[in-house]
Amino acid sequence: MKFKIWVLVAIFCTILGGNASAEERRFSGEASLTAQHLNIAGEKAKFNEYRDIGDGPYGDANLQYESGNYYLDFRASDAGRKTQSYELQGGKWGSFKYNFNYDQLPHNFTYGARSFYSGIGGPNLSYTTPPTTNIATWSSFDYEVERRSYTGGFKLDKLNPFYFDVSVGKETRRGIYPLAAAGTTPGGISIELPAPISYTTDKYKVEAGYAQNPLFLSISYFYTKFTNDNEILYFQNPASTATVADALTLPPNNDQYKLNFQGALKLPLNSKFNVNISTARAESENRLLGSYVTATGTQIVNLSDTTFNGKVDTHNYSFVITTNPLHFLDGKVFYHYYRRDNKSDQIVATVPPSTAPIINPLFGYRKEKLGANVGFRLPASFYINGGYSRINTEREREDNPKNNDDLYHLDLRWSGLDFMMAKVGYERLNRRAHFDATPAVAIELYERRFDVAAKTQDAYKASLEFFPLDDLNFTFGYKYKDNRYQDTVLGSRSDKRNEFSVDADYLILKRVKLYSYLDLEYVKFDQYQRQLSSFANSNPNLTPTASDYNWRVIQTEKNYAYGIGAEIFLIPKKLTVVVQHNNQKSNGHADYTYYLGSAALPAGRTQDNIDIKEWDDYRLTNYVVKAIYHMTPALSLTGGWAYEKYVYEDAQYNGYQYVPATTGSNGAFLTGAYKDPSYRANVFFLSVSYKF
Repeated sequence: MKFKIWVLVAIFCTILGGNASAEERRFSGEASLTAQHLNIAGEKAKFNEYRDIGDGPYGDANLQYESGNYYLDFRASDAGRKTQSYELQGGKWGSFKYNFNYDQLPHNFTYGARSFYSGIGGPNLSYTTPPTTNIATWSSFDYEVERRSYTGGFKLDKLNPFYFDVSVGKETRRGIYPLAAAGTTPGGISIELPAPISYTTDKYKVEAGYAQNPLFLSISYFYTKFTNDNEILYFQNPASTATVADALTLPPNNDQYKLNFQGALKLPLNSKFNVNISTARAESENRLLGSYVTATGTQIVNLSDTTFNGKVDTHNYSFVITTNPLHFLDGKVFYHYYRRDNKSDQIVATVPPSTAPIINPLFGYRKEKLGANVGFRLPASFYINGGYSRINTEREREDNPKNNDDLYHLDLRWSGLDFMMAKVGYERLNRRAHFDATPAVAIELYERRFDVAAKTQDAYKASLEFFPLDDLNFTFGYKYKDNRYQDTVLGSRSDKRNEFSVDADYLILKRVKLYSYLDLEYVKFDQYQRQLSSFANSNPNLTPTASDYNWRVIQTEKNYAYGIGAEIFLIPKKLTVVVQHNNQKSNGHADYTYYLGSAALPAGRTQDNIDIKEWDDYRLTNYVVKAIYHMTPALSLTGGWAYEKYVYEDAQYNGYQYVPATTGSNGAFLTGAYKDPSYRANVFFLSVSYKF
């Protein structure tokens, strides 16, 4: 693939270069080739999670060609890497244009993972001998997924004011990712499985429109089709003596269409009306599993239908009017409506010997948002902007069916000095929640999901932009947000955030450019939970006991990031040296408190040593030093060194074991996914670039 692309680029350059002498033709561009060497200790997959840095060369190119009204633009980035991308655009001004795009993106999870299964990468995982705790006998593989995307489009403008646009695309994802399964139901050991990813998504778009002042109209049709080559993952279950394979369902094949209408009309008084209306449908069909594996065999599940037909319709309407009738007044009025109708099958399942039916709930909801914003330009260089929005949400479910939100905001800006601008803002959210508290759902007396619970939220922000000299700039910013949940007996009680930022840059005598930034963040969550032996109103007042106990956790996160750098123009327009340093750190802590009534904590446990000190802690440090030498106006060389170190600590991963136990509720067979992601890397690079 890479070789073919570079051959096409070479042919393209040769053809155009042979005609570049003609006066009406112009051919220009830039091409570069980079060689690099990587020296790394630690988890290379984390270092290259969404990139591809290693030994070997790669190239970049940017080529333009014009001949009269015709033009062509070709760009290549990271050619030779797994992150390579190519883009070709061309056409004739005022008549037509076309484009072709190709790009890759890796997602690397873990290299050198291990599993006792054979058939890794496919839909059937098996073993010939019972799995052992000797991981040296297990197979080694990599958790990684590669995405490839291809798109092409053509737009016809020659029928002005009408236009026609069509595009097609394909996206593939191939690889392996970790998936968890329970050994038995309920409870038992857990099993980490290397699940295959073999996805293909086809995309099509057709759009036609009319664009001539004061009216714009367009109608478009989108269609996507998702195909999964493996809709079921079969695996032998080490927690069972059953001779049949256990199974997990994977994403099913599905398709979706969307019909969209957009319009805009310019109105008197410097106003404009915009409308956006769309309707969409997503459908899928999937075979249901009629049994599950137990410790000694299989258990039949009685289903009202062995095939599930999924169907979800969505409808969206949006209307916006913007106006600026006077130089000191501007405003906006808007209304948005969204509805999701779930028309999927409802399957009734029973698991003998029980006769109680289990029915999958269908989740649909409706949301509407309406409001207005207005802004005034005041004397003394003040500008004030305020607004109100009302958001109504209704859900088709009994636990949290309805929210009503009132959102207010007010912003003030002052620009009375040529070298300074100041801004302050305030936002207030009042959310009301309506829950069903009937006996059938008495659990809801105790449980409130924080994302739908009633709350008040206050948010403040302020910024100061200061530029006393042409070559000196400072920016200061501060944000504060406080969420207070009103009726959550269990779950989140509050969420507070403080953020502070500074940015500065200074050019000294046109020879040295200095720049820096600092970001600080402090987050505090207050949560309260209850572990119940039974929710059957056995303890309605939440009185803690040895079996029905309460616990509280105050989770804090302290994050900071800073960076400093300099560009030193040792020889103006000839030699430049760049040095840069960045540092990010996060320190999390969970302060637990158990309420057990008259019962004591287990032996050796206190309210202090049950806290979790290593809660998603990490530190990322890097340094870059490089020199850029312009040998001629067209030819330049760049060489340098980059260093990066990442250290991660978390109580969930410290002391990692592949096989904590082969039986019991705490037992597991793990594969090493996400194990010890820390690394230390040095990258050396040398690049040559040529402009023409």
